[in-house]
Amino acid sequence: MEKINKLSSLFAKYKIYPKGKYGNRSAISVFQRMHPDNYYSEASRFLIDKQNYSPEQRGADLPWWGKEYFGNKKRQRIMIVSQDSLSEDAGSVVFAGQFLSDDTGPDHYSKIYHEYIEEMGVKKYFSPNKLRKVAEQFKDWNIDSDFLYLTDASKVYKNNSWKDRDFDKERSKNLLTAEIELCSPDMIILLGKQPLLLLDKKRNYSASVESGELITIEKNKYIVAPFFIGQGPSGNKWGMGFKKRLEIASNLIKK
Repeated sequence: MEKINKLSSLFAKYKIYPKGKYGNRSAISVFQRMHPDNYYSEASRFLIDKQNYSPEQRGADLPWWGKEYFGNKKRQRIMIVSQDSLSEDAGSVVFAGQFLSDDTGPDHYSKIYHEYIEEMGVKKYFSPNKLRKVAEQFKDWNIDSDFLYLTDASKVYKNNSWKDRDFDKERSKNLLTAEIELCSPDMIILLGKQPLLLLDKKRNYSASVESGELITIEKNKYIVAPFFIGQGPSGNKWGMGFKKRLEIASNLIKK
């Protein structure tokens, strides 16, 4: 739990996960009730318990990690940085990550999804098709979810702001950089334009993906891949570009 303790302290500095915001119907609270013995239930309770502060700005999605990521087993560890965080507490990233766990799994998406929705009291929440796409894409990339750390790019909103996408970019970059350093991944995949431009605002997204090569930002090397859920794959002309870029990125990841 040493690394998780350090991660908890890091997040507490930015006050993005206030403990009081995680009510009985938040995604993580529902997960903890449905899967009380899951490793992530225990770890997330520990992390959230250390977030003892009042909300000062809009909250963020929690990160998710596989059960062996912070363990001692020798295996390549992968961090995936998704799009900017838009949720008020535990949102799409952590919600999708939970479905990669052994005691949930892709064979039970629909059943588990509807149980979540009923328990959370909401009509729609990150559809089963998107959850399936996440799992299938990670499988195609040969990523072992036990050794995966999944997080969002910009997570820190401006102080006293609850506006959509009103991020403090400088502090968000500082947090993500510290998060990467603490988690020490062997490979880092940036999904879409947002995480790339957060780390280096002068980078050209299209050129970074289409180069088919690792890019270096400061001391770290990254693979840039298209964001494969949401609006990215839609559209005929643009969709063909998306497919080619995803193929290029996928080849590099598997290589």
